[in-house]
Amino acid sequence: MPLLSYESIIPQQQVSQHSSSSSSSKTVISMAAVIRVLQEIHVSPPPSLPSQDPQPLSFLDSVWLRGARVERLFFYDYPHPISHFIDNHLPAFTESLSLTLLHFHPLAGTIRRSPLSDYQFEIAYTEGDFVGITIAEFVGEDFQNISGHHLRDLNKLRLLVPKPPKSSLDGEAPPLSVQVTLFPNQGLCIGFTVNHAVCDGSGSMRFIRSWAAACRSAEGELDISPPLLDRSIVVDSRGLGRKTIDIARKIREIYPEKLKKQGTVKSSSAGLVSGTYTLGKDQIARLKKQVQRKTVEEGTPPFHMSTFVVTCAYVLRCVVKARGYDDDDDRCVFFSCAVDWRQRMMPPIPSNYFGNCVGPCSTGLLKAGKISGKDGFGVAAMEIGRSIDELKGKDVAVLLQTAIDKFMERVESVDDTPPLSVAGSPKLRVYETDFGWGRPGKVEVTSIGDTGAMSLAESREEEGGVEIGLALPEEVMEEFGKHFAGGLLDIF
Repeated sequence: MPLLSYESIIPQQQVSQHSSSSSSSKTVISMAAVIRVLQEIHVSPPPSLPSQDPQPLSFLDSVWLRGARVERLFFYDYPHPISHFIDNHLPAFTESLSLTLLHFHPLAGTIRRSPLSDYQFEIAYTEGDFVGITIAEFVGEDFQNISGHHLRDLNKLRLLVPKPPKSSLDGEAPPLSVQVTLFPNQGLCIGFTVNHAVCDGSGSMRFIRSWAAACRSAEGELDISPPLLDRSIVVDSRGLGRKTIDIARKIREIYPEKLKKQGTVKSSSAGLVSGTYTLGKDQIARLKKQVQRKTVEEGTPPFHMSTFVVTCAYVLRCVVKARGYDDDDDRCVFFSCAVDWRQRMMPPIPSNYFGNCVGPCSTGLLKAGKISGKDGFGVAAMEIGRSIDELKGKDVAVLLQTAIDKFMERVESVDDTPPLSVAGSPKLRVYETDFGWGRPGKVEVTSIGDTGAMSLAESREEEGGVEIGLALPEEVMEEFGKHFAGGLLDIF
C-alpha cells in the first residue's frame, strides 16, 4: 500500500484563533524507517497575553548557551488509527498547550542577543510568538520494538525528535519544539526539544506535567501553582555572566571533538545504539551496603550516600570497563553532574522558579585502572559522594567559578577521555506525565547521543528503582551490558 499524504486520509483540522496549521507531505527516510510529516501547527498563548518585557538570561542560564538542547521522548500505547487522534485528541492537545503557555510564555518566545550588550542574552516574548508542533506518521517500524529497553539504533529514535532551526551564540533560538509521531493502531510518541538556556530539567518537566494535566482535564482547565518567571532573583554576585558565555563558546569548540576522538559520539549519531538498564530497589540497597561495609573496614570518614551516588558510581565503573581500560591503565577519567541549587542559594530560590538553577559538581581526576579494578565501585562512590559534600555551605557563585575552572582544566588536559555526566534525575518523575491516555510506557533522552552522558529517571515499574539510559557504539554497549549484569550477580 503506497504512503498517503495527510490530505488524502484526514480532513483539514479547524484551528482556534490562537493557533495556525498547515498540511504537508514531507518525508524523512532513515534506513527502513519512514517519517511522514502530516501537519505543522503553530500554537500561541491566548490573545489576552500581550508582549512581555525581555528578561536577561541569568548567569546560570548563560552556562548553557553553547547550544545545549535536551531531547526527551514519551512513548504511549495508543491502539487507534491516526484519524482517531486527530479527531478526538489533537484539538484538546493544542488548546491545552495554548492555555499552559499563558503561564510559561518564555517557551513561546525567542532567545536572542540583547541590544544593550554583546555579552548579554535575553528571552523575549512578542504577541503572536508560538511553539511549533509537528504531527507525523512513522512507517516501517514496530512501536513495541522502537520503544523497548533493548538496544536500538539511535538515529532511528531521533527521527521522533522535533528539529528546531539551528542556532548559534550570535543568532536567535527557539526555546521549545514539539513533535507527535503516530504509529497507526499501535502507539504514539511525543518528542520535546528544549533549549537548556531557557530552563533546567525541573522547569521543563513542571511545564510538561502542567500541559498534560490541562490536556486530560475534561474542562480543559489548568489547576497549577504558577511558575516564578522573574530571573532577576538569581543574583550574579561575582560578575560571572560574561565569563560563562565565553566558557560556553569554548566548550562548544572543544568538547564535541574530544567526544568524537574518544568514540563516545559520532557524527549524526552514526553507529550509536540506545540502551536502557534498571536497578531495582533491593539492588540499590545492596550496592549501598557494599560501599558502607568497605568504608567501615577501611575506617573511611562517612560521605554523602544516596541512590544517585551508588547508581552513578556503578555505571561509571561499568562504562570504564566496557571501554577496555584494565587494572593497569594510567589514563584519567572524571565524573560530572548538575546539582539543583534552589535551596543552596542565599536566600533560597522558590521551588517553582522557572529558569536554570543548577550548577556543576565534579570529582577529581580518577585513574581508569583504579575504577575498573576490584574496589573500583567503592572508590567511585566515595569520590562522587565527597564531591557533593564539598558543596555544603558555600556560595553558589564561588562554586560555579571554581567548577568552571576545574571543568575546563580537565576537559583540556584529559587525553581524549571526556567525563561521564548525567542528564535527568529520578526526582523529575517523568513517568507521571499523563496527557489523557495513561502513563508513558517508556521515556527516552536522546540528546545524550551528543554529550556521552547517561540519563537517569525513576523506574516505571518499582518505587525506589532507577532507570538508566546510555548511547554508545554497539560493541561498547554490549560490553557494558555484560559488566552491568555480571556486577549485580556478584553482590547477591
